[in-house]
Amino acid sequence: MSTAGAQAGLETFDALHIEYENAYKDNLYKQRCIQSTIALLEPGARCLDVGCGTGVPVAQMLASAGMEVVGTDIAPKMIALARSQVKGTFLETDMLTYQPEGEFDAVLMIFCHLQLSYKDFHTAAYKFASTLRPGGLFIIGEMPADRYVKDVSSYDKSGSWVEDYPAPFFGEALPTFMMTEQGLLHFLKSMGFEIISNTVDTFQPSSQKCDPEEQQYVIARRLHHAPVKQPQPQPLPRA
Repeated sequence: MSTAGAQAGLETFDALHIEYENAYKDNLYKQRCIQSTIALLEPGARCLDVGCGTGVPVAQMLASAGMEVVGTDIAPKMIALARSQVKGTFLETDMLTYQPEGEFDAVLMIFCHLQLSYKDFHTAAYKFASTLRPGGLFIIGEMPADRYVKDVSSYDKSGSWVEDYPAPFFGEALPTFMMTEQGLLHFLKSMGFEIISNTVDTFQPSSQKCDPEEQQYVIARRLHHAPVKQPQPQPLPRA
């Protein structure tokens, strides 16, 4: 059964579907992140695109580079579009209940988790990171909290994340989960990953409804054969 956050994501993105693709597909910063990911992978690498949306541009770029793509999304209209325009396997499923099969060379969670709680993001990230082969890549895209939220009382006890922050999205305030820039890097390092690249840029979606967005893209690599560690901080009640 979907959580409230996942259900909110379904309602938001299924309603937008192609409008969202048109507004965000020409994001050069996202495209550069995927190009860098492709350069680090062997042809035919198995890639999991969590919250793939319509498949454009992430899954499309991976598939065009010869990668084996598995995409998941909770929104039926998004998945229908992905299946119609990108080569790969696309599953209509909630990321929180989906159980991946086999191992992956890369897992991508790019702006797919912004309506979750930290607890649910923590669980999902650990689950998907644990499917990576040694040397596999974990890619996360998000809105960095410290570029938006200045009130320290809005953060958790560790000061690394906020939940339900009213971030602008298509002309409305969307309750959003965000980690700080350094909080996300610490989160990934705590699992035993090496940070390959970290960039923060301002992107203007191609829609008059959308404000400019601060966006962070991180590529991390699993280094060791040891099991992936539980990410830190552990979910705790906010002050």
